[in-house]
Amino acid sequence: MKHNRFYIFFTFSLLVVLSISSRAQDTTKIPKPYYPYPLPFPNTGYPVSTDSSIFFHPRMLQPIISIGPGILTYYGNVTEKFTPSISRLGYRLSISEYLKPYILFSASAMFGTLGANESGPRYANFQSTVKMGGINLSYNFDNFLPKKRMIDPFILSGIEYFSFVSKTDLYDAEGRKYYYWNDGSIMNVPQNAWNASSAIHLTRDYTYETDIRKLNKELLGNYPERSFSIPIGVGFTMHLHPRWDFKLGTTLHYTFTDYIDGVTSANNGVGKGDVKHDKFLETYFSISFHLFNPKAKAEPDSSLSEAELMALANEDTDGDGVIDFKDDCPGTPPGVAVNANGCPPDDDGDGVPNYLDKEINSPAGALVDANGVAMDDSTIARNWREWSDSTNQYVQYVTQTNPPAVASEGWTKKRDATIVYNDGGNNRGLVVLLGKYKEGVPAAEMGKLLSVPDVKSNLQPDSTTAYTAGSFNKSADAEKRKQELIASGFPNAKVMLKNKDGSLSEATPDVLAGFNGQGTKTTPSVNSKDILYRVQLGAYSKKLSSSVFKNAGQIIELKTEDGLYKYMSGSFASIQDALKYRDELVKKGYQGAFVVAYKDSKRIPLSSATGGLVQPKNESMEESKLPKSAVDKKLVSFRVQVGAFVNEPPADIMQKINKIPGLDKKKKSTGVTQYIAGKFNDLKSAQKFKEEISTKYGIKDAFLVAFFKDEMISMQEAMELLK
Repeated sequence: MKHNRFYIFFTFSLLVVLSISSRAQDTTKIPKPYYPYPLPFPNTGYPVSTDSSIFFHPRMLQPIISIGPGILTYYGNVTEKFTPSISRLGYRLSISEYLKPYILFSASAMFGTLGANESGPRYANFQSTVKMGGINLSYNFDNFLPKKRMIDPFILSGIEYFSFVSKTDLYDAEGRKYYYWNDGSIMNVPQNAWNASSAIHLTRDYTYETDIRKLNKELLGNYPERSFSIPIGVGFTMHLHPRWDFKLGTTLHYTFTDYIDGVTSANNGVGKGDVKHDKFLETYFSISFHLFNPKAKAEPDSSLSEAELMALANEDTDGDGVIDFKDDCPGTPPGVAVNANGCPPDDDGDGVPNYLDKEINSPAGALVDANGVAMDDSTIARNWREWSDSTNQYVQYVTQTNPPAVASEGWTKKRDATIVYNDGGNNRGLVVLLGKYKEGVPAAEMGKLLSVPDVKSNLQPDSTTAYTAGSFNKSADAEKRKQELIASGFPNAKVMLKNKDGSLSEATPDVLAGFNGQGTKTTPSVNSKDILYRVQLGAYSKKLSSSVFKNAGQIIELKTEDGLYKYMSGSFASIQDALKYRDELVKKGYQGAFVVAYKDSKRIPLSSATGGLVQPKNESMEESKLPKSAVDKKLVSFRVQVGAFVNEPPADIMQKINKIPGLDKKKKSTGVTQYIAGKFNDLKSAQKFKEEISTKYGIKDAFLVAFFKDEMISMQEAMELLK
């Protein structure tokens, strides 16, 4: 019968809460609706406030039930140096009511364990089972905080009644009593016993088997194992949903007893305690659920008519034909086409809509600037150096602000000028510069460039395409090669220093003096009378990314005056080697690849170059003005991306995704995992499958992605390859 008072007290508190709730159901006063969090969906049945706010007041006198675990930390006569080690688990159940928008009344029950262990000199230890019931009031500062909020801070206080049963650990599992010696060891006999020399070392089992009150070691008698306490707490409530809350808080319970640990100021000898009452800290979190959700009537003093409310609900501020409630991209300028979500098209998926994008076919995955123009690696690296440089090592870049990485209309041609060279490596060395272009390369100069066996192309930070030859570790070799190229028709050839990041700087006398070692890379001598063979991989109206030409060798990109992008690979002195290389590329998916020949700085027919041994069909010496793809179109595929996540997808999303047939996961280098489904060689079938995923499986954000072999490419590149 000793715990009957605890149960009577908690039952009484619970009945008080329920009786207040039942009386509330009969009131004719309609409380002003308000909740400190937004409604996530329309038409949920909750009352709409008259100021068109999507936040709600607490619903007064509507029960809220909460449950959750906590950590109990004891503070009293028995304690340890590190308080976290004396923490124990507890569990709390409560039912609450809003009496005012700022006052919450709660009746709660808590079950848990308190405990502590001392390492000396008393070597006291205890563990107490606690059962507690109480009522409290919490204040959420509603009078001072904004009405539109999702988080409520609170303070609380109240009164509690609790019972406890405290036990101590005096014996091990075999019933042997602990004796603590001066060195801190635990033995089976006292330190001054006659047989201490044969004492056995014991280990505590932390099983609290001895009732402290029944033990009556300090002659405290049959003291009460129950008392009252005053809770003082702080915390916050996060409103997750109109019916769900998350609460995190900490409460210090000041008790009116000093018997919880069995040590008081009345104890004798070394076990004597202080006169302060015991207390404990409860740190907890809980989940709250609002039991009832009645539909409130519309407020009689509403200043908006039904027609006005309807007008608000259908308002379209930017006039794009999509109401504000459904518009994901508000503020779209007049005249710009939008999709069903109110967003303007972004064909290359770079985050910059087409009407603002100065490069609407940026390569897939490329970093772009504010104008949607792709930035190459050297541009990104240079921007970093400009931002972080404190030594003025890269001062020549200071006047350039994020230049675009590809050519645009309106720029004038500048030929045979100094260029920046990058052969794809990271080594420092010397190269010979042939020319750079901001617009297309004229046909005559294209033949000259492609007649150089080791010519390389590279897009530069100033948006030019640079063409270089050679790679040297010795300045004398670089100078020799420059003279050969000048004699072959490149009068402005110039030796430049290739930096580790691929950019070029002037090869000053001091720089050239540093390149006098061994191991210079050899390069073929230049002789325009020799025939040079290359393999062409098509001509395209759009610039293609490196993903399309992966494993296709060293690629040379040339933009013609007609705006086509031609791609070349390989450099051979014999037709046999060129044909063999072409066959290898065909096996890799470039079935339209073909061999071209150059002599005297211009292209010549293969039949003439091979003395009639090779007679290609329909070979034309005129550069085509129409794009022509060389890839196997069967290797171009379209798939549907249903999601991309850094961690595991949320459970509800994963449940939808798992129902989709043929689902694949692709881990990207960025750590993001793509979830893609389906595989189609025609765009129409892929679009149909995407619509099915959207309607049948409820994944509205699914979108199409394109691949060449296993490499992801942009949709624009895919359409270009299918021409």
